[in-house]
Amino acid sequence: MPADAVLVDKDQVLTCGEDEGENEGEGSAQALCDAIAAAASPTAVSPPAVSPAPGSPESHEKRPGPTPSEPEEPGLMGWVLKDGEPIPLPNPGTGGANPRLLSALLTDYGPAHESDVTPGAVVGLPAPADAASLFIGLRVMGSPLHGPSLCEKWTSGTWRTVLRNFDQRGVWIAATQLKARQRADPLVFGESVITGPAEMLDHLADTSGVESCRKLKGDRAGTGAVEPLAVPSLGTESFAFRITGNRKIPVWQWVEVVRTPRYVLEVRIPNQFPAPRTDPAVLLPRIAEAAYARAEAALT
Repeated sequence: MPADAVLVDKDQVLTCGEDEGENEGEGSAQALCDAIAAAASPTAVSPPAVSPAPGSPESHEKRPGPTPSEPEEPGLMGWVLKDGEPIPLPNPGTGGANPRLLSALLTDYGPAHESDVTPGAVVGLPAPADAASLFIGLRVMGSPLHGPSLCEKWTSGTWRTVLRNFDQRGVWIAATQLKARQRADPLVFGESVITGPAEMLDHLADTSGVESCRKLKGDRAGTGAVEPLAVPSLGTESFAFRITGNRKIPVWQWVEVVRTPRYVLEVRIPNQFPAPRTDPAVLLPRIAEAAYARAEAALT
């Protein structure tokens, strides 16, 4: 495999080439591994190619259209990519999207920038659940823990709940991943902006029942819980929490959700190695504030 390549295989393993003895991509690689593990099924298969809907942001984007570097074997989802080459996974959206929604996503924050491998995108629903889960999950990283079904929007992300309960026309999910390119100041996080009917937005921002998410479990991930975090208020309402883990990984993720009359915004910072210079609990409200400001400018 070329030294500057990234390998994604059916076992959710990602490897980055080394540069002068140091693994420069370790932090971002771990975040992408987390994303794939959260989004991919145990037996991954290649989703069918789906063309962007006419009038959607993807139909106007001038991002390169990648192709697999090597033929895929049956039942194997894997690509060998050159440095910066996007993962060749087509946008599965079938619904027309608000052309302003892509511009509502952050492209830069501090040392972190929009990922070349998984650039920001908008998925217009309805969409095939498996393909949409993988496409979005590579941008917004969920935790490996799970509990009762109502815990899904906290453990995996609001977008997961949308795909399960609101897979209908008029609903759009914008998602992106930002990551630092330098090991000296690492940072990786995912952002989603979801628009649709008020009933759906209310459901995504509803925190009732969170007390039942105190005993989460995960395959080879131990146990954990959803624990609220105090953050400054944003939008109509906002809340934040962390997903705790074990001694090896005390916190899996730091998450903030912001509800407005027009959209629900979510920021997720995964556990990563090396850790960012600033405590993720401190970074979270700062990133959420920047994301909210950008979304308001684009969607007001």
